[in-house]
Amino acid sequence: MKKIDGFTLKIIAIIAMLINHIGGGFAPWIIPQSVGMYEATLWIGRLTFPIMAFMVAEGFHYTRNKWKYLGRMALFWGISIYPFYLLFHSTSREFQLVDLVNNIFFTLMIGLLLIIICDMVQLIWLEIPLAFLFALLTYFSDWGFMGVLTIYGFYRIKNDFLRKTVPIIYTCAIFFYQMYTELYLVNPLGYPMGIIMTAWGGLLVIPLLLMYNGKRGYSPAWMKWGFYLFYPVHLVLLVVIRNIFFL
Repeated sequence: MKKIDGFTLKIIAIIAMLINHIGGGFAPWIIPQSVGMYEATLWIGRLTFPIMAFMVAEGFHYTRNKWKYLGRMALFWGISIYPFYLLFHSTSREFQLVDLVNNIFFTLMIGLLLIIICDMVQLIWLEIPLAFLFALLTYFSDWGFMGVLTIYGFYRIKNDFLRKTVPIIYTCAIFFYQMYTELYLVNPLGYPMGIIMTAWGGLLVIPLLLMYNGKRGYSPAWMKWGFYLFYPVHLVLLVVIRNIFFL
């Protein structure tokens, strides 16, 4: 019996994201104490993006105004740029554009824009090159180019079982290959295989999606905006905590 609704999936995603960001944001202080603890935060954190990507594809089908949906993502992408930078790319308050990597809202926004255009075009021979073109736009974004391809897979595959499994499988496979070739082969001592193996953590999302009942669940207006606000707010709080206790 399918018992998980959209609200539950979102709660799981933000809890996993918080744990992942604690691991990533505090990595220089966590890793010397416990590599295993850091790996655990990564395994849990891999749940977040596949769920968020799936919910974007779901939101596309159910939202009344797709352009407003896209606008909300653009707004919180902009709001989150500096907090994301501070937590993951700087130990000071000095803002350097050269170090800037786009946050997850940029990836989700580009993925949503892609499926909006695909829905308007309805030409599969044009969709595939568009998907790869849009994926390149997020190459320097959180979750890189495969994030857009994940969203596109959730949108394009119509069979319910395949839609909830195939995009996650190829995303994890690409992520693993990317981490193995770009990190482990270059510096195996700096990136233990255990950390590289966390790329497969997204597979844990598959049983959750298979239990998804297609219902939105608890969704008052304040909660909808609360999910968006959680992202920049928790980044700021983690930066403050790190600056107080570690820097």
